[in-house]
Amino acid sequence: MTEDFKYSFKAAQREELSLIVYNTGFQKCPPDYGWGPGVRDHYLLHYIVSGRGSYEVGGRTFVPGAGEAFLAFPDTPIYYRADSADPWEYYWVGFAGPSAGLLLAQTPFSRRSPVLRPAAGEQLRQALLDIYKARGGDYPSAVRMAGYLQAALGLLMESGQRRGEDALEDYARQGAVFIQQNYSRSVTVEQIARQTGVSRSYLYRAFQTAFSCSPSEYLTRYRIQRAAQLLRHSTLPVGTVATSAGFEDPFYFSRVFRREMGVSPTEYRAGRP
Repeated sequence: MTEDFKYSFKAAQREELSLIVYNTGFQKCPPDYGWGPGVRDHYLLHYIVSGRGSYEVGGRTFVPGAGEAFLAFPDTPIYYRADSADPWEYYWVGFAGPSAGLLLAQTPFSRRSPVLRPAAGEQLRQALLDIYKARGGDYPSAVRMAGYLQAALGLLMESGQRRGEDALEDYARQGAVFIQQNYSRSVTVEQIARQTGVSRSYLYRAFQTAFSCSPSEYLTRYRIQRAAQLLRHSTLPVGTVATSAGFEDPFYFSRVFRREMGVSPTEYRAGRP
């Protein structure tokens, strides 16, 4: 039986690149070795070269084995564990950056399909090993690691077409979460796209597919919903409600509120149709 081993690198500093490697390495796991349940703040890709294990995400359990890859999405609870009889050996890379989501959108991976069998498995393994070999804490190393990561993602893109609807819905949900967490601030479509990791045009398509509206329309409607809650359940002045919901101009807020709700903010608070 091959002895267990682990070689890993974690970037102490995260350079300002569009694609950033957070960590990388390869490991032969001991039986039942696992991680989680927990949440990562970045994408995490594993490619299995031998053995098998289990991967739990979104209430489902997958059993990937040699020749398969599995992907963890940011801010998503996961748990993975090596098999007790035939523990896996894998290569991995953790990464993020504005380009990360856009590149992954071109692969077959999605939240519904987080496991796949790459067509060029050995080439993917080599690309992941190259990321590890290029490791370093300086800026040139970060650029080199990002380059090998792009090569790895390019190989995954060749593994089959991702179902467009899955990808669009994934990024629409990510954009919606960002809006819900930041609606009271000055939010632009460019910021939503950047945080989601896709282009403005792709984000527009995603929101149209998932919500039948544009990102800006979704933002406006969500702000109005929050304003309506404040009007009904607080005694805050209308101007304060407008500011709290992300509207800088109370007169503009009143116009938009009437357009969306059919009555003025004051009439809505009074319960008048």
